[in-house]
Amino acid sequence: MTVKLWISGARPKTLTTSLSSVAVGACCAYPVIVGDLNCAQTRSDTSQCAAVTADAQTMMSRFWLVTLLCVCVGVLLQIAVNYANDYSDGIRGVDEGRGGSEKKTKKPMRLTASGLVPAKHVLVAAVVSALLACVCGLVAVVLSQAWWLLLVGVLCLLAGWFYTGGKHPYGYAGFGELSVFLFFGLAAVLGTQYALSGSVSVLGVLCAVVAGLLSCQILMVNNLRDINEDRRHGKRTLAVRMGERGARVMLGVCCVVAWAIGVWVVMLLWTPWGGILMLSGIGVPWRMVTSTGRKEFRKALSDACFQPPFFAVILLISLMV
Repeated sequence: MTVKLWISGARPKTLTTSLSSVAVGACCAYPVIVGDLNCAQTRSDTSQCAAVTADAQTMMSRFWLVTLLCVCVGVLLQIAVNYANDYSDGIRGVDEGRGGSEKKTKKPMRLTASGLVPAKHVLVAAVVSALLACVCGLVAVVLSQAWWLLLVGVLCLLAGWFYTGGKHPYGYAGFGELSVFLFFGLAAVLGTQYALSGSVSVLGVLCAVVAGLLSCQILMVNNLRDINEDRRHGKRTLAVRMGERGARVMLGVCCVVAWAIGVWVVMLLWTPWGGILMLSGIGVPWRMVTSTGRKEFRKALSDACFQPPFFAVILLISLMV
């Protein structure tokens, strides 16, 4: 049991999802704080500006620490979910045929199904990752005083386990994409923005939708790749329910909507260069969609994993210029 084996089991290629969502949330929080710092210049009623500015100064002083903690929460939770899914799918036999090396199967090696790691050890790794995420999350909540985010954290933990765990995992019923949209999109982006700035903006909501849809693409590509095995083992993912053709169409729709909103948002922030910069990467989603049609899923997955951080970087540039 080498470190390389455990890193592979954590599926590092997909971790850009949570990291990017937190980065997007931080980007959306920054202009809110800056606006509050310049309260006297941006508001006609300045009677409350002293208090608003003082709060903004406090938020800015802890901005990078809370951002780092949010990154740790997001990444550790995703690692925990990946290990939990490896454990649950492995003991159910869903990962049968996916236990060998990635080079041989062209699919990620699974720790439990491979037999190289005892199932209990994988479960322990999931629990430890989740506990570390809880510690980081608790510190972030204490610093930000956003106590209602504790409830969001609990919901994220439950969603992560019951995705493939428990007697009736919702991931086996076709609700995986909805969960990814809610937790890697809305919860991660808006939760980060609120923890940093104490509020949620229209920009944050729009960017959360983009981040959620881009994150969904990764799961949709995975489910298209595994559609035959999932169908055979009774795992009725959205791809299984819709069929291969319908799932590819849905992937294309999510891609178009995410990019349309994303281009519009960054173009408004930095007209017109933000939109032009975003459109410079339009070949990646096109290649992702066409690759799934040719069943080149490794290439499609790489393209899907590229898009969330690409949007986060373009958003950051558009806000800073």
